[in-house]
Amino acid sequence: MAELFNHDSVKIDVLPGGAKRQRLIDNNRINGSECVFDRITLESNTTFDINTAETDITWVQLLKGSAVLYSGEKEWVLAESHVFFMGPGSRGKLSASKGAIFILLNITNALSFDPGIATNNSEIQFFDLGSEPVLESKHDERTRVYIVTKKLFGTTALAGELVIFPAGSMSANHHHTGAEHFQYILRGEGTVFLNETPHPLKSGDLVYKYDGERHYCHNNGEEEFAFVEFFVPGKWETVWADPERSCTWSPTGQNLRGGTASRDITAHTSDGTIYDDV
Repeated sequence: MAELFNHDSVKIDVLPGGAKRQRLIDNNRINGSECVFDRITLESNTTFDINTAETDITWVQLLKGSAVLYSGEKEWVLAESHVFFMGPGSRGKLSASKGAIFILLNITNALSFDPGIATNNSEIQFFDLGSEPVLESKHDERTRVYIVTKKLFGTTALAGELVIFPAGSMSANHHHTGAEHFQYILRGEGTVFLNETPHPLKSGDLVYKYDGERHYCHNNGEEEFAFVEFFVPGKWETVWADPERSCTWSPTGQNLRGGTASRDITAHTSDGTIYDDV
């Protein structure tokens, strides 16, 4: 049965440097999981060290506030639309003068999913989510933006996207096999149907689904409902309850800010297949 809980129910650990960590997923909560998923809060003038093991990868998104990422002699100023990726052996430090909230996903033993990841690659890859292409669903009003793909970060160990449900929109019933799959609710309220049983969702909820669990979401509220979702590894199979409703995504030509997208993505299905331009 799926795991469903809110981050408010998870204890807070205070780390060296003053960062506050809520560990939402690890092998203790999900037996056999290769994911460590944390919510990190930096209050004013606190820091957080990110040390990625030689067999791991780390993905991070800034949800609120601003911060500076330091790695060696390099530094990046981060705003709320920024995402970065750290390969095996990468090291970094986050610092926030006025406070920030991050989500961080570490894939343990990522080399088992993608042996091609260079174990000596310590470069940090960084991009602005706000400039990425927005895609629209063929069957409903939802939109999506990819937040981690092979094209973006050069690995098949992880895949993820931001999915946005306008008021009243609903996805199609389906299930996945071959990957760990979970969603973290960023904003709004909705309902997730797990094996056809409804469960209410709100900001800060996390839903972890096991192989074969049917699911779909409905925004039955008046505000926009959005979440980030992840697949580990980044290749899997999706089975649709109604094959005629299989998710197909088409380019809008725009980014999240309403401007021109930074790159082109052609129409494709949401079935776990790796597409060269995604």
